[in-house]
Amino acid sequence: MLTSMALLAGFAACEQEPEGGNEQTEHVVVLNVDKETIKADGTDIATFEVTVDGTVRTAECQIICLNDNSTIEDGKFSTTKAGTYEFKAAFGDVLSETKSIVATAVEQEPETNVVLSVDKSEIQANDSDMATFTITVDGTAVTEGYVIKNLNYNIDLEGNTFTSDVAGNFRFVAEYDGKKSNEVEVKAIAVEVPVAKELVLVATPSRIKANGTDEAVFTVTYGDEDVTADAEIYNTADNSLIESKKFTSTQPGTYNFRARYNDVTTGVSTSVTVYDPNWEGKYEPGMLYNENGVKGVIFTIREHKSSGTMYCYIMSMDEEDLAWSTEQVDLQYANSVWGAWITEDIFSEQRDNRDINDYPAFKFCVDHGEGWFLPSQEEMTWMWDAVSGGTHDFNSSTVAEFNKTLTENGGEPLVETFYWSSTGLDKTSAVAVAFMKNSVVCLESTRDKKYSVRAAYRFAIN
Repeated sequence: MLTSMALLAGFAACEQEPEGGNEQTEHVVVLNVDKETIKADGTDIATFEVTVDGTVRTAECQIICLNDNSTIEDGKFSTTKAGTYEFKAAFGDVLSETKSIVATAVEQEPETNVVLSVDKSEIQANDSDMATFTITVDGTAVTEGYVIKNLNYNIDLEGNTFTSDVAGNFRFVAEYDGKKSNEVEVKAIAVEVPVAKELVLVATPSRIKANGTDEAVFTVTYGDEDVTADAEIYNTADNSLIESKKFTSTQPGTYNFRARYNDVTTGVSTSVTVYDPNWEGKYEPGMLYNENGVKGVIFTIREHKSSGTMYCYIMSMDEEDLAWSTEQVDLQYANSVWGAWITEDIFSEQRDNRDINDYPAFKFCVDHGEGWFLPSQEEMTWMWDAVSGGTHDFNSSTVAEFNKTLTENGGEPLVETFYWSSTGLDKTSAVAVAFMKNSVVCLESTRDKKYSVRAAYRFAIN
């Protein structure tokens, strides 16, 4: 390796004093090299050896390149510049004969030119609009042997296409035969997703006195638009229209209503409970009930469909996440509306002595004591109607009021999730009611799934 150093005048650093006096002894200095031709590639090395009077004394001598008057370190020489280089060795002021080394030029292999290009610099971030890459090597397109890397995530693409459901700028580079390409960028543009409009009917309040003057006022919204004036509101029992958009009654009971607007009908009915004024302050949704060893929060008062008896329904103070069942059998009465009947039907002596331990959701309810049951789909919907104040919005003030009553009396709050009902669908699934928006439906209702369970109890009040 060439190292620039100024030669010391007269090579004094290598001068040796002869024994027995001041007279200098004439020495024979010989410079040898293991190869006289090397490649000018910076790695091919010629190694020198210097003998003085026949003895190897390389380390004690200087090896000088006469081309630029530089010295050679470690007795080794390499270069990247082609040409003829001449050297001498110096021991004291005695020089060797000149030794030449020829460094031959190295033919450089042409550099492989890898180019990455893309057919689109912008795509829609909808996970379907696609950018397609092309890789050329020295001007020729290649279809295999390459890798395209997404530099944002440091991952390799599967193939030569890219889609995204996330907006942003994405950078890519290709590699072929160890050579990297240029970088290219693809911009994924956010896509505005149209919000599906929902027709919603709300009754305010959802509970009125049976005095003929207390009234529930209906409001119909379609998305963010109030369309009450143009909507049709009808009683689901007889399809009679509520022209005034208000409802009154002198007959206690629960009345269900739907709305129509531009060929769209509300997904679920909206209930209005008409109650005897004598129940006020005693049997009202949201009130704590704690009598005769039964404790819970009242959520609705309903008239039995056949007997006409008015029942007060309460929910348990607690809940638990449990599977509906651990076995898959057809339940003949699983679609019955009235929850207490369902519990009796499933676990009666006439139902093959079914083991309640195989039905964790039911067992949780029955373990609360006599009369407690797992509500049916309809009964769980009544509970959701009452808890949300008919809005089916978990952020409504009535949800907060119910939860306040529960927690202040040692109970557990309701949560925004799916709640099991006792209503079966088939041998493998059952109905889970969403305490969320109207549009939310439980798509995974197999009986082994764990969803929230809240027990119910009812008693006659007339």
